[in-house]
This record gives sequence, C-alpha cells and structure tokens, in this order.
Amino acid sequence: MEIPYEVTPRRDTGLYNAKLGVWLFLASEVMLFGGLFSAYVFLRLGVQEGVDNPWPWGVSVHKDFVWLGAINTIVLIASSVGVVFAWVALKERNWRRYQIYMYSVVACAVIFMCIKSVEYYSKLTQHHGIKLVDNSVMEGKILDKTDRIRFSGEKLTFSLQGAVPAAIRDFDGENFPKFKVTEGPEELVGAEISSMSQFKSWFSDGRRLVTNQLTEERRRFRGEMAAGTENPKPVSVVSSVTLTAAEPFGVTGNPRKIMAHSESAINYRDGVKVEGKLVSDEVQFEVHEVDLQLVLPTKQRESVVWSVINDEPAKKQFFDAQHKKYEELLEYYKDHGGVIPESQLRGRFLNVQYVHVAAEGHEGGHGKEDKHADVHTSETNPTAGGGEHEGAHGPSRILSVPRDQIKFMGNHGPRYGTYYAIYFTMTALHGLHVVGGALVLLFFVVFGKKLYLKNPEHLANRVEVGGLFWHFVDLIWIFLFPIMYLL
Repeated sequence: MEIPYEVTPRRDTGLYNAKLGVWLFLASEVMLFGGLFSAYVFLRLGVQEGVDNPWPWGVSVHKDFVWLGAINTIVLIASSVGVVFAWVALKERNWRRYQIYMYSVVACAVIFMCIKSVEYYSKLTQHHGIKLVDNSVMEGKILDKTDRIRFSGEKLTFSLQGAVPAAIRDFDGENFPKFKVTEGPEELVGAEISSMSQFKSWFSDGRRLVTNQLTEERRRFRGEMAAGTENPKPVSVVSSVTLTAAEPFGVTGNPRKIMAHSESAINYRDGVKVEGKLVSDEVQFEVHEVDLQLVLPTKQRESVVWSVINDEPAKKQFFDAQHKKYEELLEYYKDHGGVIPESQLRGRFLNVQYVHVAAEGHEGGHGKEDKHADVHTSETNPTAGGGEHEGAHGPSRILSVPRDQIKFMGNHGPRYGTYYAIYFTMTALHGLHVVGGALVLLFFVVFGKKLYLKNPEHLANRVEVGGLFWHFVDLIWIFLFPIMYLL
C-alpha cells in the first residue's frame, strides 16, 4: 500500500506529509524558545539596581569572545545557504554537487560546536568570581583548585549503612592511604586496607554484615513484642566505623560536598568525618576586575575588597577610573537635566573597573613574591566602558583570600547567576539542535544514495524538510547572539 502525499503535495494545501509535519514541529519549537526568550526579558527588566544581583552586559561578560560569536553567526548563515544549494543540486539531479554542499553544511556545524566548546571551556575553567561578605565582587581566576579545602587527615569516620564516602574521591595523590579499622563492629575491627579496590570490597562486605545484623535485631525485637515482653531491648547495631591511617593523607575537599570544617575536622554532607589538621583555608586568586555595584557609594572606599587586595596603587587605579567616568556622566547629563540617575550611580559603568595588583619588584608591588605570579597581558580594559588600552602590565600578585571573608565563589557557569543560568540553558539547548540537525543532514548524504536512485524527488523533499529545520536553528542563533553577547 502506498502512502498518499509522501512525495506529491496535496492540491488544497500544496504541502506533502513531511513538510506539514515539520511545520507543526517547528511551531512547538517556537513555543519552547519563545518561553525562554520571554523569561530572559522579564528577568532582566525586573532587576532593581543596587538591590538585586546586577545583570551583566553581554559585551562585558564575553569580552574577547564576542568576535567568536560573530564568526559563529557567519558560519550558520553560510550553512543555511549551503542547504539551499544542496536542495537545488538534487532538483537538478546532480548528486556530486549535492554531496559537496551537504558536507560543507555538516562541516559548518562542526566548526560552530568547536567554537562553542572553546568558549565554554574558557568560562568554566579560566574565569571565576568571588563575592565577599559585604557583597563586593572580585572577577579573575582561582588558581590550582585553591577554592577547595586543603586538609591533612589522620582518621576517617563514616557509616556502613550509606554509600561509599564522598571523602574517598577527595584524597590527594595516586596511592591510596593505608588504613586500619580501629572502631566499629567487632568482626571488622583490625582489618587493614591499602588500596581502593580493597576498600570497596571491604566496604561492601561491611555493609552486608551490618544489614544482616540489623535484620536479625529487628526480627528479635518483633519476636519479643509478640511474646509480650514488658521491656524489649531496642534495636541496636553498630554501623559506624573509624579508619586510622598509618600516616597523614592529603584531602582536597570540594566545598559543595562539605557541611562544615574546622582546624581539626571536616564534616561532609553525607555524614563522613575526617579528623586531622587544616593545611590551608585561603583561596589563591588573580584579580582582574573589582565590582562594587552592591556596595553603597559612601562605603566603597572602606569595602572588604580593599583589605583583601591590600594594595594602595590598585585601589587608587579603581577610584581614578571611577572618577573619570563620573566626570563623563556629569558632562553628558549637563544637557539632560543636570541630575545623574540613580541607576547610573549604582550601575556597572561607574562601579566595575579593571584592577591590576602588581607583583613584587614591579610598580605598585609589595610583600613576598608569590610563586604563582604569572604574566597577565590583556591588551584591553575589560570594564564596561572598554576601549582603553592597558597594554602589557607585567606580572600580577596572587591574592590570598580568607575563606571566612567569602560569601560565594565559583566559575562563570550556571551557578554564578541568573544570566549565566539562562545563557548556558539557551546556548546548550541550541547546540543540541545544531548537533541533531547536522546528524540528520549527514544521514541524508551518507545513506541517501539508494533513495536517490529509486526516487530522487523523495530525497529532495526530505532535504527540504531538513533544511527548514536548519533555517530555524540559524534564526534562533541570530536572536541569541545580540541578546546574549551584545546587550
């Protein structure tokens, strides 16, 4: 039985089945991305300057990556043109030319995703921010995973009723520490563990032992209750164990997995406790920008950020740049009522400035030379104003930021703020559409020869449908790029 209107269009609508189907699918896609774009607009318009976390400007966030976004725009437009030429080649029954154009479209998709991966890598590994207790913010880079808690452990205490302790994955070094079970169920005390595989086997056996003991205790308790015992013994099973290390072992704890820590212990969220000695509780940070949007203008000179930076030339550099921009605002609003709006006084233009803390032996440097000091040679001022050339300013001094002065820290990933959450959601969802569309078009060119020889018009219709989806993907990016990268 032949399916009607699979190749030839209906007389009343002028559409064949696949084309009608893809238009219905694209309608649902419009609702999906329309909802995301609407959420972005309402969240941005709802931000109150100086009260809510400030909404960053796309140009300020992406800086040197704006031109990569522009290249991706050109790449996708070129790929859309390529799809049209591939479809025309099929209409002209030129298989070879169709292959060339379609492979070029897939190549454009690969280039697009490679550029996006470079951008994602930079945001997730090279750009970080630290919000201090007074809501001042330092933008820059956290070095050597120093956002983690460095600890020298001696004992490890956990329950055998839970999962494998999270602390195990935070151990430093390639060699697993040598442990001896010093507390816990009698059957387990005295056991020695010297490798990860041995620990997992021992943990599995210990959990099975505790489970069996707990089953027996419950059975005993129910039996005593059924027999009418006046005061039945409560269910009691020793499930906690303590492992003592032969020598101190290093732990680099992920703050997200840790509930609390002190000079002598780390308490993980899964109930694991590591006893020992705190090695370091400071974050090594290379500062590039200072953001005082959430600090009152009258309190900015006494902000916590300046005690952390502890560099008068850097502080002077910030306020000199701020004063210069304030003069620009005065000049601009002189002809517009003479009053600078509150949104400008509390906004990014005045309160986010580039800052360089010079290392020992360079202008503005002081203190001991840090072994992590590195040359940071940004050629442009990454502030909102932009355009001012800083030039190569020499090595930066690495700051030691006390953890008790930190309210929040992290890379420029989805957790960093509402803007970043929406940015990663929308661009990643769009990236999935690029990958899916490219795979479909690649299927048509790799496995489409058989259908082409049987019915070339059928394949041309399929390529046209795939091209409609590809044009939609291109259109979404044309909206995404200016909204996320430029505004």
